[in-house]
Amino acid sequence: MADLNGMMLFAAVVRANGFSQAAREIGQPKSTISRKIAQLEEQLGVRLLQRDTRNVSLTQIGALYYQHCDSISHEIEAAKAVIESTHNDISGALRIAVPVSFSQEVFGHLCSSFMHLYPNIELDIQFTDNDVGLVGEGYDIAIKFGPLQSSDLVARLLFQRQPMLLASPGYIKKFSSPATPQDLVNHRGILLGSTLSAPIWALGKGQRKTMATFKRKVRVNSSNMVKRLALDDYGIAMLTHTSCKQELAAGRLVPILPEWPIEPFNVYGVYSSRRQLASNIVAFLDFFTKRYTSQESLYSMMS
Repeated sequence: MADLNGMMLFAAVVRANGFSQAAREIGQPKSTISRKIAQLEEQLGVRLLQRDTRNVSLTQIGALYYQHCDSISHEIEAAKAVIESTHNDISGALRIAVPVSFSQEVFGHLCSSFMHLYPNIELDIQFTDNDVGLVGEGYDIAIKFGPLQSSDLVARLLFQRQPMLLASPGYIKKFSSPATPQDLVNHRGILLGSTLSAPIWALGKGQRKTMATFKRKVRVNSSNMVKRLALDDYGIAMLTHTSCKQELAAGRLVPILPEWPIEPFNVYGVYSSRRQLASNIVAFLDFFTKRYTSQESLYSMMS
């Protein structure tokens, strides 16, 4: 299959009557355009353009090929115009409640990309661990960790994350590594949670599941700080695999009790069923889901 980008560049060169003018109009180096078209000709096995030191002209087969490339180019522009028109139609304010433990840098990146795609959207983001009232407090969406309590709210699964127990080599050297979940009772733990969170971790899956207690060294509602304290040898922490990929690869954090895999946790986008689902809510949840399920290795909300 021919390179679509090469076809578009070829059509641009023909319309501009040369490489130099096409380079100015497109904003790409002349050498890049020339190389791309040469690659296209090699792929097709034909000469599309006759070149000399001063002029560029179409070959006979090039003229026929250009008609199709030009038609495709206009179709692509029309398709882009439809999408841009749709994006411009989605507007209005969105008030969103986000847990404090979400990375503000990552969520800021998401919102920036979303507003670039939908320029008529206005966002009001509040980081809070309070159980916000969507209707009473005027929120359109709340990002929540599962499991969720039954309510008249609608919950859409956004993504899953795989948690695991981790510790630094320094901590293990000083305190050893627990051999069983029951051994955690003698170990320091760094607890990610609110003031109501108890020093208990649910380990294992399905019927092979146990509740393990530990000595709470620190409780904090920032996963970034939990990871920092774990790296500094203060205790064992439960963090997501995604948020610690680099540290695991470098050996700065190591798995604890890997034979007790933990059930993944769900992250939901919650909205009220009392109102008609607005297009801007749909757009945000769609964008959120696609960004974090297809690009998990790029960012983690719990990093």
